[in-house]
Amino acid sequence: MTWRPHTALSQAQTFVKACIQARAAGTEFNYVLTLRESGELIGDVSARTGEHGVDLGYLLARCHWGQGFMAEAVTALSDWFLNQDDVFRVWAVCDVDNVGSARVLEKSGFAREGTLHRWVMHPAISNAPRDAYCYAKTR
Repeated sequence: MTWRPHTALSQAQTFVKACIQARAAGTEFNYVLTLRESGELIGDVSARTGEHGVDLGYLLARCHWGQGFMAEAVTALSDWFLNQDDVFRVWAVCDVDNVGSARVLEKSGFAREGTLHRWVMHPAISNAPRDAYCYAKTR
């Protein structure tokens, strides 16, 4: 993640308020993933709109890794965006050491375009920017 885990309810509330404001502005759309049977919240996919494209970010509760939930969500969301007239590219980055996220993007039909050196901060891992793979799906 590009932020440290929340340690107080107020941090989570601030985050949710920012998500609501971004959605109202039409710049970011957050979708929660829940289990169909129980309604349990298990993850989130964020879609940030830009000129002719959408940048995705996602997270999933560790106990649900490897079950195909995120690949299903990323595939559905990226395909929906690519069917919009003004979207030509959906892309995402993941830390070069995050094999699971890379696999999600590959299973979702994204192609690895290259490595972005010193691209993203992961404060829970490092105090310096880390390399990231850039993946994209285009039409």
